[in-house]
Amino acid sequence: MITKKIRGNREKKLISFDLDQTLVATIKAHTLAFKMAFKQKGMDIDKVNIKSFIDGRHSHDVITSIGKKIHQRFNLSEIEEIRQLHHIFLRKTVKFAKPIDGVYSVLKKLKKNYELALVTNCAVEESDVLLKSAKIDKKIFNVIVLANQVKHPKPWPDEIFKAEKILHVRSDIHVGDSIYDVIAAKRAGAIGIAVLTGQTKRNQLEKYHPDFIIKSIEYLPGLLKKNGI
Repeated sequence: MITKKIRGNREKKLISFDLDQTLVATIKAHTLAFKMAFKQKGMDIDKVNIKSFIDGRHSHDVITSIGKKIHQRFNLSEIEEIRQLHHIFLRKTVKFAKPIDGVYSVLKKLKKNYELALVTNCAVEESDVLLKSAKIDKKIFNVIVLANQVKHPKPWPDEIFKAEKILHVRSDIHVGDSIYDVIAAKRAGAIGIAVLTGQTKRNQLEKYHPDFIIKSIEYLPGLLKKNGI
């Protein structure tokens, strides 16, 4: 049983969630949107070279990493233009975004006993269309914190800290699919729970020592109950 990181005797503990591949399967939607964005800039990049970087990192880092892969250095204005094009094309490709199995029932169940925060490296243009496509009501979350609302997004804990500040509580648990989520949870002093619904494999996640690894969000309520969290 892990209790050392739980703070205080609040009636409800706070759980923060990543969005992409934790609550909503978005890899195909993002990959196609980035491909269309690069195409608009005259670069026909293979989907495989894009998909490998859709792993929880901020879109700025996705674009920079793709640039290195194709031996192309983008300046800040080019990166921002590609990001904005991605946002635009995501409105077309969002039809490929699907809710992770069990997400509706899990969030509704947890809402009864926990405060819920969504902390994501997505911008508002992305999170809104993805949540809408997955039919996840934003009101299920007590607070939503986006990458453009903090100075340093994940793997830094700024998004989690901002959720704490808004809700006037300390974060107890963070759930996500990537190493960036695990790192952010540790830096925030929260219990880090990794899910295997993203592109990051178990052995890769284990290198960053999350407190728990589960197959998907469907297993979260049982894990919390079993460990008295």
